[in-house]
Amino acid sequence: MQLFKNIFLAFTNRERAVFLAAAAAAIASLAFVSAGVIAETTRVVPAAGGTYTEGMVGQPEYVNPVMASSETDLSLVKLVYQNIPDIASSIEVSPDGRTWTVRLKQGLRWQDGQKLTSDDVIFTVESIQNPDAHSPLYKSWQGVAVNRVSELEVQFSLINPYAFFGDDLANLYILPKHLFASAPPGNWHLSDYNLKPVGSGPYEFASYDRRPDGTITDYHLQSWSGYNGAKPLISDFNFKFFGNTDDLIKSYDDGSVDGMGGLAYGDLAKIERPYRLTAWPTSGYYAVFWNQSQSIPLEDTAVREALSAAVDRNALVADILGGRGFPELGPIPPAAPYYVPTPQTSSASFASTTLTADGWLPGPDGMRAKIVRGAAIPLAINLSVPDVGFLVKTADALAADWQAIGVSTTISAVDPQSLLANSVKNRDYEALLFGNVLGPSSDIYAFWDSSERFAPGLNLAIYDNPRVDGLIEAARMELGNATRTAEFAQAEQIIASDYPAAFLYSPDYLFVTGDNVRGVSPAFIADPSDRFLSAGSWYLNTARVLK
Repeated sequence: MQLFKNIFLAFTNRERAVFLAAAAAAIASLAFVSAGVIAETTRVVPAAGGTYTEGMVGQPEYVNPVMASSETDLSLVKLVYQNIPDIASSIEVSPDGRTWTVRLKQGLRWQDGQKLTSDDVIFTVESIQNPDAHSPLYKSWQGVAVNRVSELEVQFSLINPYAFFGDDLANLYILPKHLFASAPPGNWHLSDYNLKPVGSGPYEFASYDRRPDGTITDYHLQSWSGYNGAKPLISDFNFKFFGNTDDLIKSYDDGSVDGMGGLAYGDLAKIERPYRLTAWPTSGYYAVFWNQSQSIPLEDTAVREALSAAVDRNALVADILGGRGFPELGPIPPAAPYYVPTPQTSSASFASTTLTADGWLPGPDGMRAKIVRGAAIPLAINLSVPDVGFLVKTADALAADWQAIGVSTTISAVDPQSLLANSVKNRDYEALLFGNVLGPSSDIYAFWDSSERFAPGLNLAIYDNPRVDGLIEAARMELGNATRTAEFAQAEQIIASDYPAAFLYSPDYLFVTGDNVRGVSPAFIADPSDRFLSAGSWYLNTARVLK
């Protein structure tokens, strides 16, 4: 080292400058070559660690798989608890489709260290079936008997074969019996475990922050080391809760949250911070459901056909959804299982011709009327719509399309909760702009079977077609997929040709994350909370490993 120093001091100033420049170039060249070698011999992979914070509009109330119904609660349930496929080592179905035998994995534990057994599964099902629990899953589990075979084996017995019972099992998240059995289900809404859950899933409850008025502002989960599946890459999974979308977006812009979902297309323009947009195709769609018993014009098939034909669905998808969705012409969305195209003529000129041929003639003001039972009946529609921005905008677009063919439209925008509790429950509307969300199986029974015409059924068009009833009910019991597909296809075609609704569009679920969040891949989801089923593969950190 001293020899090198002596040689360097012996250089002239010019020689020292040349030497230092050459040395710097050599070092830079070595770094460049080393970087190239590293890039050639290694690859970037996701690494564990980090804290992710998601923003949500809403509040957690029942982080309890028996009681959860809101997107907030269901999202937390899917991170904290496990469903039947998660905890099963095998699921066997009898040849007649009526008996399902589930064998649980060895060594399952709750996050408090207690054993998870078939008793917990039985307790969960029986709790859902108890009307005092007020479970949103109650109807799905009627007629299902559940029996203990052993500590690790449970058997489900159905009155009739049900092709989609596997989906019900996938939606059955297990509740710990040892924490809830001592209290009657009617008192469960008082349980501390609704906000401090003990599950068996990839994340466990850590803490929450609450204001003096009871509002929960932050909710903290952490990766659970005892999870029996693949450990999630993100260590800490947190939530911040907001009263409205504008406050949520501001929090994203200032970096307080890393992601947010459930945005309307119009909300994207308000975001100032760079983001990644993931659009998840869904099983949901919106339509205008006709209540023919409330309107003389809507009793006429030609009127319903014309109203449907006049709708510019492509414009709705472009203007309302920003292209993030699909035009809808039938009872199953394009992204969902068992979808088949249901071609219909869509044009204002066809709609006008149809109405004129059916005797609905324009008056001096251009609005149409018809003599029915000796009286002049105006072609006017009273349209009820939830007072939600993009839906009101949709209603305005529909009114413009219908006015262009001589149909007068009066729009009533109503608070969503009030609309559900009154007009929807009592079927007190002429036309209702509303959404249906199918399950993962595309089972349309709840929405189109005549037995579901009145509350709490979801047949909002009060549709009654015995042939469709037969096809839907047969499809649900059909174990052969090919036959079931054909039966659903026939039912879809008949429903579309009866025009019980003007189907509009199926929107994607829009999910925004910062550039630091990776591993989020869009896929079909039946419920917005289903996006968290893949949360274990989301990541914030990376590392290099040898190729």
